Amino acid sequence: MSEIPKKRLSWRLRVMMAERNISTATELQRLLDKAGYNITSSQLTRVIKDRPDRISTDLLDHLLGVLNCDISDLLRSDTVTTEGAINELTSNKKTLPAKPKKLRVRRESENIAPGEDLTGPKVRAFPIPERKK
Repeated sequence: MSEIPKKRLSWRLRVMMAERNISTATELQRLLDKAGYNITSSQLTRVIKDRPDRISTDLLDHLLGVLNCDISDLLRSDTVTTEGAINELTSNKKTLPAKPKKLRVRRESENIAPGEDLTGPKVRAFPIPERKK
Protein backbone atom coordinates (compact mmCIF):
# COMPACT_ATOMS: atom_id res chain seq x y z
CA MET A 1 0.00 0.00 0.00
CA SER A 2 1.53 3.30 -1.09
CA GLU A 3 1.55 6.31 1.17
CA ILE A 4 -0.47 9.33 0.02
CA PRO A 5 1.83 12.35 -0.28
CA LYS A 6 1.02 15.21 2.06
CA LYS A 7 0.34 18.61 0.54
CA ARG A 8 1.24 22.01 1.89
CA LEU A 9 0.48 25.46 0.54
CA SER A 10 3.46 27.75 0.00
CA TRP A 11 2.95 31.50 0.31
CA ARG A 12 4.60 33.43 -2.52
CA LEU A 13 3.75 37.05 -1.69
CA ARG A 14 7.41 38.09 -1.50
CA VAL A 15 8.08 36.56 -4.91
CA MET A 16 5.13 38.37 -6.45
CA MET A 17 6.23 41.65 -4.85
CA ALA A 18 9.74 41.20 -6.26
CA GLU A 19 8.37 40.44 -9.73
CA ARG A 20 6.32 43.65 -9.54
CA ASN A 21 9.30 45.71 -8.28
CA ILE A 22 7.65 46.36 -4.92
CA SER A 23 10.57 46.29 -2.51
CA THR A 24 9.02 47.28 0.83
CA ALA A 25 5.93 46.63 2.88
CA THR A 26 5.32 50.39 2.95
CA GLU A 27 5.05 50.49 -0.84
CA LEU A 28 2.56 47.63 -0.80
CA GLN A 29 0.63 49.31 2.01
CA ARG A 30 0.32 52.50 -0.05
CA LEU A 31 -0.94 50.53 -3.05
CA LEU A 32 -3.50 48.75 -0.85
CA ASP A 33 -4.60 52.11 0.61
CA LYS A 34 -5.13 53.47 -2.91
CA ALA A 35 -7.18 50.36 -3.71
CA GLY A 36 -9.37 51.02 -0.65
CA TYR A 37 -8.00 48.49 1.83
CA ASN A 38 -6.57 49.79 5.12
CA ILE A 39 -4.06 47.60 6.95
CA THR A 40 -1.45 48.47 9.55
CA SER A 41 2.20 48.12 8.67
CA SER A 42 2.78 45.50 11.38
CA GLN A 43 -0.10 43.35 10.13
CA LEU A 44 1.12 43.61 6.54
CA THR A 45 4.69 42.78 7.55
CA ARG A 46 3.48 39.59 9.25
CA VAL A 47 1.51 38.63 6.13
CA ILE A 48 4.55 39.24 3.92
CA LYS A 49 7.07 37.55 6.20
CA ASP A 50 5.37 34.22 6.88
CA ARG A 51 2.58 32.17 5.42
CA PRO A 52 -0.53 33.33 7.31
CA ASP A 53 -2.60 30.71 9.10
CA ARG A 54 -5.71 32.75 8.28
CA ILE A 55 -6.18 35.50 5.75
CA SER A 56 -9.16 37.68 5.05
CA THR A 57 -10.72 37.11 1.65
CA ASP A 58 -11.01 40.88 1.37
CA LEU A 59 -7.24 41.29 1.84
CA LEU A 60 -6.57 38.44 -0.56
CA ASP A 61 -8.85 40.04 -3.15
CA HIS A 62 -7.07 43.40 -2.82
CA LEU A 63 -3.63 41.74 -3.00
CA LEU A 64 -4.63 40.00 -6.23
CA GLY A 65 -5.85 43.30 -7.65
CA VAL A 66 -2.82 45.36 -6.59
CA LEU A 67 -0.31 42.74 -7.75
CA ASN A 68 -2.32 41.99 -10.90
CA CYS A 69 -1.97 38.25 -10.41
CA ASP A 70 -4.01 35.10 -9.93
CA ILE A 71 -4.57 33.12 -6.73
CA SER A 72 -2.33 30.35 -8.08
CA ASP A 73 0.53 32.89 -8.25
CA LEU A 74 0.26 33.62 -4.51
CA LEU A 75 -0.50 30.10 -3.27
CA ARG A 76 1.22 27.00 -4.60
CA SER A 77 0.52 23.42 -3.65
CA ASP A 78 3.68 21.57 -2.60
CA THR A 79 4.24 17.96 -1.69
CA VAL A 80 5.94 17.27 1.62
CA THR A 81 8.12 14.17 1.60
CA THR A 82 8.64 11.95 4.62
CA GLU A 83 11.95 13.69 5.37
CA GLY A 84 10.11 17.00 5.61
CA ALA A 85 11.52 18.47 2.39
CA ILE A 86 9.10 20.30 0.13
CA ASN A 87 8.94 19.53 -3.59
CA GLU A 88 7.06 21.92 -5.84
CA LEU A 89 4.57 20.22 -8.13
CA THR A 90 3.82 23.25 -10.23
CA SER A 91 7.34 24.05 -11.43
CA ASN A 92 10.43 22.18 -12.48
CA LYS A 93 12.73 24.43 -10.40
CA LYS A 94 14.67 22.96 -7.53
CA THR A 95 13.55 24.08 -4.10
CA LEU A 96 15.68 26.57 -2.26
CA PRO A 97 17.84 25.23 0.55
CA ALA A 98 16.63 25.81 4.07
CA LYS A 99 17.74 28.99 5.79
CA PRO A 100 20.92 28.46 7.77
CA LYS A 101 20.47 28.50 11.50
CA LYS A 102 21.73 31.59 13.26
CA LEU A 103 24.90 31.01 15.20
CA ARG A 104 24.59 31.52 18.90
CA VAL A 105 27.12 33.88 20.35
CA ARG A 106 28.48 32.67 23.64
CA ARG A 107 30.60 34.56 26.06
CA GLU A 108 34.11 33.38 26.62
CA SER A 109 34.53 31.87 30.04
CA GLU A 110 36.53 34.10 32.33
CA ASN A 111 39.42 32.63 34.22
CA ILE A 112 38.27 32.70 37.83
CA ALA A 113 40.54 31.58 40.60
CA PRO A 114 39.16 28.72 42.68
CA GLY A 115 37.42 29.98 45.78
CA GLU A 116 36.86 33.44 44.32
CA ASP A 117 33.29 34.58 44.77
CA LEU A 118 31.49 36.30 41.89
CA THR A 119 28.74 37.77 44.04
CA GLY A 120 30.79 40.67 45.35
CA PRO A 121 32.74 41.49 48.48
CA LYS A 122 32.09 39.56 51.64
CA VAL A 123 30.10 41.55 54.17
CA ARG A 124 29.95 40.77 57.85
CA ALA A 125 27.02 41.77 59.99
CA PHE A 126 27.54 44.32 62.76
CA PRO A 127 27.88 42.71 66.16
CA ILE A 128 24.71 43.01 68.18
CA PRO A 129 25.40 44.26 71.68
CA GLU A 130 23.99 42.21 74.46
CA ARG A 131 21.06 43.72 76.38
CA LYS A 132 21.20 44.28 80.04
CA LYS A 133 18.39 42.71 81.99
